[in-house]
Amino acid sequence: MEKVLRKEAWTADCMLICLPGIGLVGSLTGELLMESAAENIPLLELYPESLLYVSVTSREGLITPPKITVNKIRTGEFRDVIIVRGASQPTNQFSQYELARRLVEVAEESGVRIVIGIGGYAITRVGEKRKVYISSTNWRISMLGASLGFLPLRGTVVGAAGLIPGLASLHGLDNACILVETNGESPDLAAAKTAQNSVLSFLKKYFSVD
Repeated sequence: MEKVLRKEAWTADCMLICLPGIGLVGSLTGELLMESAAENIPLLELYPESLLYVSVTSREGLITPPKITVNKIRTGEFRDVIIVRGASQPTNQFSQYELARRLVEVAEESGVRIVIGIGGYAITRVGEKRKVYISSTNWRISMLGASLGFLPLRGTVVGAAGLIPGLASLHGLDNACILVETNGESPDLAAAKTAQNSVLSFLKKYFSVD
């Protein structure tokens, strides 16, 4: 199921995947970006079948069903950005791929140039300054991250932060997975703030080399 909210506003240059994961780094980063935005436009709501079967109730007793939200923000610093958020990720592989397929379609329909997955990189102990890791199917994107001090990401990335950028590459879109060190204690606001600043720096540099 899905609910289209503002079809005429589907234009953006970047899509950020900010779904819950290790340390809730991705979802908190999405919240920070939306709080700092000059404008926030709801575009789409998705209702994958395998989201956690929990509805959230407000103080007024209103129920919000589990969903994935797609919003567009404007900050004044760079171009329009689509942010994908949700209370959880799909809990099985089929629904993960179905969600990824639909979001890549939205990215294409919106004219998005780059899809970036944001999440946490689990380590036992974190330092005062969090390290940032990047990976992409495009060597130029990885080198762009390296110029900002990001480290190469090796190994596997489980969930939407790795899957959706990877599938976006098959549709000719630029892509990146950006992870920040966390010990996995939720919520890791320090890691999310590092992710927010890192992604903004990356986008500024990415669009400046057009």
